[in-house]
This record gives sequence, C-alpha cells and structure tokens, in this order.
Amino acid sequence: MKKKVIAVLLLSGYASLSPAQDVTVIYTNDLHAHVEPYKLPYVAEGKRAVGGFANIATYVKQEKQKNKATFYFDAGDYFTGPYISSLTKGRAIIDIMNTMSFDAASVGNHEFDHGWDNTLIQLSQAKFPILLGNVFYKNSNVLFWNKPYTILEKDGIKIGVIGLHGVFAFDDTVSSSMRQGIEARDEVKYLQRYLDELRGKVDITVALMHEGFPARQSSIGNTDVKRALDKDIQTAKQVKGLDILITGHAHVGTPEPLKVGNTLVLSTDSGGIDIGKLVLDVDLKKHHNKIKSFELKTLYADEWKPDPATQSVIDSWNKKLSETVRQKVGETPVTLTRAYGESSSLGNLFTDAMLAAAPDAQLALTNSGGLRADLNAGPITLGDVISAFPFPNELTVMDLNGKSLRNLMEHSASLTNGVLQMSKGLEMRYDQHKPVGQRVVLLTLNGKPIVDSDTYRVATNSFLAPGGDGFTAFIDGQNKQVKGGYNLSDAVIDYLVKGNKIIPQQVNEMRVKEVTQ
Repeated sequence: MKKKVIAVLLLSGYASLSPAQDVTVIYTNDLHAHVEPYKLPYVAEGKRAVGGFANIATYVKQEKQKNKATFYFDAGDYFTGPYISSLTKGRAIIDIMNTMSFDAASVGNHEFDHGWDNTLIQLSQAKFPILLGNVFYKNSNVLFWNKPYTILEKDGIKIGVIGLHGVFAFDDTVSSSMRQGIEARDEVKYLQRYLDELRGKVDITVALMHEGFPARQSSIGNTDVKRALDKDIQTAKQVKGLDILITGHAHVGTPEPLKVGNTLVLSTDSGGIDIGKLVLDVDLKKHHNKIKSFELKTLYADEWKPDPATQSVIDSWNKKLSETVRQKVGETPVTLTRAYGESSSLGNLFTDAMLAAAPDAQLALTNSGGLRADLNAGPITLGDVISAFPFPNELTVMDLNGKSLRNLMEHSASLTNGVLQMSKGLEMRYDQHKPVGQRVVLLTLNGKPIVDSDTYRVATNSFLAPGGDGFTAFIDGQNKQVKGGYNLSDAVIDYLVKGNKIIPQQVNEMRVKEVTQ
C-alpha cells in the first residue's frame, strides 16, 4: 500500500453556496480485461494475487457508502488482455463494467482492436457515460462518438468530465486497418474548447485522457513517472481551467499527484494492480479545493470479498467460453515470459511459430507490446495462447532491404515501444548510450551481417506492417502478402498442434540484448 497525504491548493469551484465538504475521486486506467485476480512476479514476489474486477467493484461500492460525493472514473483500455475480451470483442467486458458503479470512462486505443464499427456496437451497451471528444470521421466535423463530456452532480457537487484520446497514442497504437475512415485531432485544442464550455457550470473539472508516453509499457514499477507522463504534463501546462487529469496508456502509477500549475495529474499501473483515491476538501464559498488525502492502493485479492453482482457476470461469461478455451494445444517445460528491452522466451516462441507459418520467410519480427500474458509451465490451452496474443493482427510477409531492417532495429533500440522480438538465427545487439542512428552495434542472420543492399523476406503482423508502434521502416516493404484471418495466436496454435516442441535452450536464447561498448 502506498499512501501520501498532501495539502496543496487547486484553483477551482464555481457557482454554489454549499458548505465545505469532501469529494472523493476514485480512478483506474488500462484495466486490460483482467477480470480475474492474477499473480505477477514483480508484485509481492508473485506470492499474492492482485486485481480482479469484482474486487474493484467491492472497493468502489464501499467508498461510495462512506461518502455520497464519490465518483469512479476510468481513462480507457479496458478491452484486450485475457481471452474473455478477445473472444467476445469486448462485449463481456462492458457487461461486467455495467455492474461496477462507474460514473464515467473514456476510450483507449485497445477499444478499437476489433475495428471502429465494433467499438460503436460494444460501447453503446454501456449503462454509464463513455466519453470521447476528439475522434472524428475523416473529412467531416462529425464526432465518431458524440459525447465529449458529461456533468455529474452528487451531494450538491457538480463535476464536469471530459474524455479525449491523445493523437500520437491513437496514430501510433491503433492498427491502421482498424481506424480507416476516422482520425484523432488535437487533444489540447478540444480539451480547452470543452473546458470553456463547462466554465461556470461545474465546481470541478476532470479530463480522462489516453495519451501517456509508453516508454516501458510493462507495469514493472518504473519510478520515472514524470518521464512516462510527460505528454500529460505538457497538456496540463497548455490549458486553463482543468483541475484533475486522469491519464492512461503509460501503465505507470503516480505514487502522489503530479502538480502542474493548478492541475493534478493522476494515473495507475495497468491490469487493476492498483486503484487511485483522491479526497478533496471542497470549499465552494471560497472557490478553491485542497487535497485532504491521497492513496495509490495495491489491490491485493486476499484483502477483498468479490462483489457478488460483478462476480456473477464474470462467472456467466467464463462458463460460456470454457469449452472453447480449455482445449489443450501443447505444453511447455518452462514458464514463457515477456520482456520489453530484450528477447523474451514468449517472443522467441511466437516468432519461431510465425517463421514456420511463412515458409518463404527468412526471419520473423513482432512487437514486444503485442504479447500480453505469460505462459506458465505445463499444459498450454487455446485460451492461454489467445490471452498471450489477444489481437486480430494477421500474419503478413514482405520483402525488406537490409537498410530498412537496420532502421527497424534502430527504432527498437530507442525503446519508445520496446524492441522487436525476433526468430531463431537473427541476432541484434544495441547500445543505448550511442548516438541515435548508431545504437545497433550488431545485426546478423545465421551468423552473417545484414547487408544494406540485400533483400530479405520478413514475416511480421498487420499492425506493424503499416508502421505501427513507430516502426515506420515496415512501410518500405515490397511484395506484401497478408494471410487474411490468420493471426499470430493461430500461428502458435498450429505450431504446437503440429508437434513442435518447446525447447528451453531455444526459447531462452538472448537474440536481442543491450550491451555497453
């Protein structure tokens, strides 16, 4: 548990003559469909489970019983993670969220993972306000989701809540095939517009943004919070009249609020690991607020009794999906884990499977951020594989010259969105301390240096192929072939079903590694 009590002034408050009172703001972001509690090696040494939507619901409902003026917000990316989201295209997640006492939520990039038409279908089922005010149909002034903000009132307190998506995060991480015909526009411009519209109508303003900088998107307790949330800090500096900015995308929790002028910037880690609670002492006569208390609470599952209503919906969906997901497809003698700045055993398995599924390819590359769950030692089920790679990103093969491959590796070395995981026979070494453009110090295929002028047949996925995650050199690819309807989880399932064994020595190869020269 992390707890910090602070006292700072927040210039805010408008037309009301109610006496001073407490207002509680509870918030999450990047829940990523982790509806069940789970264990992580970097939380309590993997000995205690964390999270779970039913536990979050219990916490929120208890807090709302304590104080009528309690609000629960989420800053997006509640879709995509365990198979319960992918197999239902998010429908199960909305059903579960409808039981959790949300007061408002914004939209993250992963809500678009199954196409924007599906986004509209699923979000329309929500029984709470979902907000998004800067995504438009192209060549028009028509909002994709026509609800940019809402005004909520509890116990005489009015809060104006705005939902927005960062342009960079949208363009960088929403697959181009899933956002055809829509576009995100300047979040700062629209934030200020909506703040101006709310001026004089509310006592507190809140923005739910999905725009953090995904430096090492892994929720491993990165202490460099200000760097990870720099985009949000810059946004807060550029607008007037914003009291609270709750942000997502960076997967980095704020151990205390970041004070930017008169704005507080707040965030949690991903996957429901923790939950934020801000209590404001609101003095409406003097038109200002101050922080009474703040807590970023680790949500240990053994400390909570799951909310019955939420758990019932989770159980119902699990029952519907159980027959499909429990099918065994293989087994592994070792736990297969993810990594962001180097090769991972899970990344090695996936790229080797991609190479097997594309017989004409010489090498396979996939993004570290696309791998979302580890595989425990023992039997591997279909559900396990889908949870590890829950995206509908199709296997794509192309020709790339050696220079383009080197450019891809240079972007890998920046760690903006993590390294590319790579298939057997490929080796890359990088030095982050070298100047940009010189960070790749070794790049070989089967022991031979990659030659800039030579052409290589490369297997990747349909998210990376158009330049996703900033890997723009993929755009240079020629003779592209997309295996329609065949995504990376399919490749792994086929690889295992065909009898390919997981060999510890092979999956544990350090194909990508940082060195210092």
